[in-house]
Amino acid sequence: MRANIIDAPNENAQGCEYFLPQLTFLDQHYVNATDYFSWIFLQLKEQGFVRSSFLEAIVAREKAYPTGLPTLPVAIALPHTDPQHVIRPFISVTRLARPLAWHEMGNDDNTLYVHFIVLLGFVDHNSHLTALQKLMDCLADEDVVQTLREINDRDTFLSTFTSRLQLDKDL
Repeated sequence: MRANIIDAPNENAQGCEYFLPQLTFLDQHYVNATDYFSWIFLQLKEQGFVRSSFLEAIVAREKAYPTGLPTLPVAIALPHTDPQHVIRPFISVTRLARPLAWHEMGNDDNTLYVHFIVLLGFVDHNSHLTALQKLMDCLADEDVVQTLREINDRDTFLSTFTSRLQLDKDL
């Protein structure tokens, strides 16, 4: 097990304030990344997490700097945008019912088929980078990802995911 992943089975979903049940979605289906961004934008905007500029900014940023990671056993996307488009910090996790085409980070000529989208919304750039690194490390753990693929209950999914991270509360 990696040094920055903890085993804390007692921690619940509320243990990390940025992961919220209402922003955790299991077995969702989207036609493409734009469809996903349009849908999640409406959820986030309605709940006061993002500004009206968020949708255009996240789509533009993903096009310029793709966020797909070729992790095993399945590929994962970690989209994010600049802090000025975020009102309240959040991490939204979506497990897809079917893999979605996504361009690879650092190699946008390569298309991956992601099974998870972890959307980061932070108001501080440094927190964003810290969280991104910790999430990448956690999601590079095949056992963690395989476990998350098999959980059917949102609260259990969220509790399991957050128990594997060491995210500082002051992100």
